[in-house]
Amino acid sequence: MALALVLASAQAAADWTPVGRANEIYAAYADKASIRRHGSMATMHGLYDFPRQDLTPEGRALYSTVVLREYDCTARRVQLQSSIDFSGHMGAGVPVSVSQTPGRWEAVYKGGVDDAFLRMACAVE
Repeated sequence: MALALVLASAQAAADWTPVGRANEIYAAYADKASIRRHGSMATMHGLYDFPRQDLTPEGRALYSTVVLREYDCTARRVQLQSSIDFSGHMGAGVPVSVSQTPGRWEAVYKGGVDDAFLRMACAVE
């Protein structure tokens, strides 16, 4: 939980840049200052802000989720590294759920929100 508190305080100070267009389900944002490149790999924090309250699988109320993803810029794929669900909008409030279990690698398809995140993290124009 100490890691969650450190990440939560860092996210409160993040400069969130809109990614793509908001819809009825979420608005997506990226923290460009968090981009770290290692060869063809990049990591970056993202945020999903939900206009309506959502719930964790355990039933805890949340309004936003901050994610850390790793991008393979050459192979155009993405892997979730960690996520924190927050009780407030834009990463505010208290962490209600934390996951530090990396997900599986997934292909990134042109035109989707993951494509917009990858283009930003990998500095692809």
